[in-house]
Amino acid sequence: MRKIAPLHPEAKRVQDIIAELEQGVVPPVPIAQMRALMKARTRRLAAEPPGIGRILDKTVTTDANRVPIRLYYPAGADGLLPAYIYSHGGGFVVGDLDMVETICRTICKDANIVVVSIDYRLAPEHPFPAGLEDVIAVTRWISQNGPKLGIDVSRLAIGGDSAGGNLAAATAQHLVAEGDVRVRFQVLVYPVADLTCSQPSYKDLGTGYPLTLDRMRFYISQYLRDPAQATDARASPLLATSFKGLPPALVVVAGLDPLVDEGLAYAQKLREAGIEATTVEVPDHPHGFLGWTREANAARETLATIGRHLRERLHA
Repeated sequence: MRKIAPLHPEAKRVQDIIAELEQGVVPPVPIAQMRALMKARTRRLAAEPPGIGRILDKTVTTDANRVPIRLYYPAGADGLLPAYIYSHGGGFVVGDLDMVETICRTICKDANIVVVSIDYRLAPEHPFPAGLEDVIAVTRWISQNGPKLGIDVSRLAIGGDSAGGNLAAATAQHLVAEGDVRVRFQVLVYPVADLTCSQPSYKDLGTGYPLTLDRMRFYISQYLRDPAQATDARASPLLATSFKGLPPALVVVAGLDPLVDEGLAYAQKLREAGIEATTVEVPDHPHGFLGWTREANAARETLATIGRHLRERLHA
């Protein structure tokens, strides 16, 4: 029997704010409206981003796409710095660079590193594996062009939240298999690791919180052309046949999240392969809390934890 923590009062307040923002919204919601609602949610729930040294917007040209990226540099940056390559969440369907502005700037400042945020292609316009291909291409491009951008390519980390955690984990697996880019560390925040939706936490936590089983099924239906693709390890990194050679990981999970079991299972798979994996569980918060920096102390504390781990791993 799963022990389910009571919802933290700050998280309850956020749920009330979300309900107010979405008052009168009746499913099914058009994709454009979903994206607009997420922008409104971000404006309301994210704290004012901290000041940093500078921000640089660039476009990475790949065989299939032109991928916008945003680089965040800490104040007083001198010489080559480590970099953290970050993919935002949003169910593969919503989200953009602005959605994670506070997250990226905070990590940049706290860890004293360059943060590279990726505006990868979204479904349903660009289904699997388009977004993954963008993240792989940008990571490879950074590894090839880093010194010109003030980045030490021997000190790269990769990460993301939710769908972005999925893309980061799958990218790390791809790079290990290809052997051409070395990533030193990965940070996966409540990652989508198994698109089969078969983990027990879907049954226990699939209703009553911001992310529901029905919402996840909708996102997956937009991302995958064929439901059978859910068992492809590129879409469900938890289903990979090997975890050997992957970088050490920090895996953050939310205790009131239907994705909690797949995040914990991914960390365990890494450990079984001899890879160091640290898990941080926030038991009384639901999925998505990292973006609630205006309202939730857990978001601010978790961001500080991520910054500390990145600083220790990349500046060692």
